[in-house]
Formats: sequence, C-alpha cells, structure tokens
Amino acid sequence: MADSRSKIRLLIVTGILLVVVGYMIYSSAGQSTAYFKDINEVTADSTYVGKTVKVGGLVLKDSVKKDGKTVTFKIYEKDKAHSQITVVYSGQLPSQFGSDIEAIVDGKLVSQERIEADRLVTKCPSKYEGEMKKEKGKTDE
Repeated sequence: MADSRSKIRLLIVTGILLVVVGYMIYSSAGQSTAYFKDINEVTADSTYVGKTVKVGGLVLKDSVKKDGKTVTFKIYEKDKAHSQITVVYSGQLPSQFGSDIEAIVDGKLVSQERIEADRLVTKCPSKYEGEMKKEKGKTDE
C-alpha cells in the first residue's frame, strides 16, 4: 500500500513539474519571438504596431541623438534610403556603433515610424574588409 502511494505522489509531482515547465516555455517564447522584417514591411503595415519586431539597416548619418542613457537614431535599408525607421534604445551601445554601420534592432514597434529597442547589435565591418579587398583585387597575397 505504501508503494502505491509513492507511485501516485511521484506521478502527481511529475505532472505538476511538466505543467510548470510547459507554461514557462510557452510564456517566454511568446514574449521573445521576433521575426526579422524589412523596414518597409513594418512601416507599411499597422498590424505590427504593439508587437515585437526585428529589423536591420544602416544607421543614418547625423541621426544619432543622445539624451542621458537613451539614444535615438534612424536606420534605413541600403537599397531603399527612403525606407527609414526611428529607433529608441537605452542599453549599452556596441563599440562599432556609428553612421553607416549596419545595425539590427529587436524591440516593440510603438508606432509605424518608431521602435523601442531592447536589443541592438552591429555588424563588424572589419569582418568583411578582407572579402571586399579580394573582390577589388587588393590582397597582399
């Protein structure tokens, strides 16, 4: 009899743990899932407002404004300079951040023209310098 009680307790505890873990996965996935979109796509479609989005583009020259820990800037798509969006970010800026650097932002679209970013990543241009030199025939080899 004691053996069957132990099995029942084990099943109940296991069931509760599975429910708790499942709920944690479900709730965190809903908040952090952001699909990469074009700037043009999120600025043209109001259904993205209020949702988490991820967009990338080049930092527009002379658009960076710092106010304390908050930085506001615009990014644009390389081949579509008219396609721009304003980004508001309050975290640590990457060391490579600056004009014409490719930035990828992840955050909430608060209007069709503005993202409040939780995350900012820049692509390192030095990573691609070797490839660009090879394309132009300027290698030291």
